[in-house]
Amino acid sequence: MGILIVDDSPLSRAILKDCLAEAGFEVYEAGTFKEADSKFKRYHPEIVIKDLYMPGWDTIDSIQFFKRLDPKVKVILCSTGSSKNMIVEGLKAGAQDFILKPIDRIQVLSLMKRLV
Repeated sequence: MGILIVDDSPLSRAILKDCLAEAGFEVYEAGTFKEADSKFKRYHPEIVIKDLYMPGWDTIDSIQFFKRLDPKVKVILCSTGSSKNMIVEGLKAGAQDFILKPIDRIQVLSLMKRLV
């Protein structure tokens, strides 16, 4: 199963990638909208884990963007607990779930088990 991690923080991407790759997932990374667009179209991942706040890329618009490319894709938001209102808005807009930062491997792997 393929997972695209979209986050402008290289550290966050690395932590998630290590966790997911060790669990046997194919993991792709993108730090910008342009990279995310290119890699999504190239690899067709089943899951996108996207940072809630990225420069120049609205959360709701980004969820809708991925859903237009593939209505079956599962979008997971990733943010701190202080962003509760925006996480709720993202879930209403079509995100399946969320991961809280700092990244907890057990939480991430538990969520992946529920989604696959």
